[in-house]
Amino acid sequence: MVGILKFKGNAFIGKFFSVLSIDILVKAAGFILLPFFLRLMTQSEFGLYNYILSIVQTFSLVLNLGLYVSLSKLYHSYTVQRQKGELLFTIFSSLLVFNIFFCVIVYFSGVDDWLINILFDNSTDYRNYKAFIGFALVVSVFTFMLTNFFYTTEKIRQVRAYNVYRIVAINSLTLLALFLFEGNSVILRLRFTYGIELILLIVFSFYFFREVNVVYKKEMIQKSLKIGLPIMVSAIFGIVVNFSDKFLLQRYGSLIDLSNYYLAFSFASIIPLIFASLQNVWLPVFMKEKDIQKNFEKTKRLISKLLLIFLILSASIWLLFDALLWIGVIPVKYNDVIWILPLLLITQMFASLTPLFSNYLVYFEKTSLVSLSGFFVSVVSIFLGLWLIPIWGVLGAAITTLVANLIYLVIYYYLVLFLKEKHLVTNRNMSL
Repeated sequence: MVGILKFKGNAFIGKFFSVLSIDILVKAAGFILLPFFLRLMTQSEFGLYNYILSIVQTFSLVLNLGLYVSLSKLYHSYTVQRQKGELLFTIFSSLLVFNIFFCVIVYFSGVDDWLINILFDNSTDYRNYKAFIGFALVVSVFTFMLTNFFYTTEKIRQVRAYNVYRIVAINSLTLLALFLFEGNSVILRLRFTYGIELILLIVFSFYFFREVNVVYKKEMIQKSLKIGLPIMVSAIFGIVVNFSDKFLLQRYGSLIDLSNYYLAFSFASIIPLIFASLQNVWLPVFMKEKDIQKNFEKTKRLISKLLLIFLILSASIWLLFDALLWIGVIPVKYNDVIWILPLLLITQMFASLTPLFSNYLVYFEKTSLVSLSGFFVSVVSIFLGLWLIPIWGVLGAAITTLVANLIYLVIYYYLVLFLKEKHLVTNRNMSL
């Protein structure tokens, strides 16, 4: 009984399960509705839509300049609410100005056409998707930042409401549009998904504006960029690590190969979904703790528990996919997924554990090491992809991303050990 009361009284556990319950609802809705999307879109359209989605999600992480990390780190370093409001205004207004300037320059210089000619093969007419990709990029940047604001300020009730409305509105209206309207289902899905995202972004920004103090602080943006820009550079390398497998598969394979790969990722993404819920609650708690040894011990205990949970979950996901394929819920044309899903499940386990170590690089304000690590892993990922994907196709892509994420995890682990020991030695010397 005492243990139960202790569990219920644990604020971290309570917040984690509060966030996780909504994230499970998000993923459950996605899985329940996935067979409908698979039938309302051709296999090539499903592959192309997810490829465009990958472009949007990957590049939006670069366009936020790493300032979401700066917000998480610096918000709790200020004790006066006025200063916190100034930080919010400084970061978000800087990001808005940068994105407007970036979009104008890219559009009128023709850089976007040059970029997309690289990202898409000749069989895909980018002009049909140009406006939607640009619109989706900007909306994604600020949707991500608003969500990060909710987690940083520990507004769990608001983020739950925000995510519930997103689940219901986006899924229901997008499916209805695909059912009612004829035409390009990729464009239809992009239009409704990001149009609804923009509406909800505007509505829920009310909570953000309540806390903003309209004062721009030069020293705040300088400090924010010092933390954030190395994260942005790392995100650029992350484009290579996390997107090169899809890019090379699109180049050397087909949209059908992409559809199989993305469907496997949809199932494997249950693991990072659960971890993201934990990370969103864990990070503010982690940053508040000033005793590095306590943080490290907590991290080790957390990892040991997560490993067991992820192993059980991975086996369950693979069996679930096998069952859904067998009973016909998932069309038989996707049967190749069953062979690559185990590799992607292991990949997502590595990818989910890595942020628990990269948190320390933000904690020590050594985010430049994130960039250097990203550069090394990017080089490895490119060479592996160019070697394996033309030969083995989808399997080569899965192996490439598995090895890249394993290398990331190992590098961060040893970096954290080094920085922790250095920090403890410095503190001991100062106390003498």
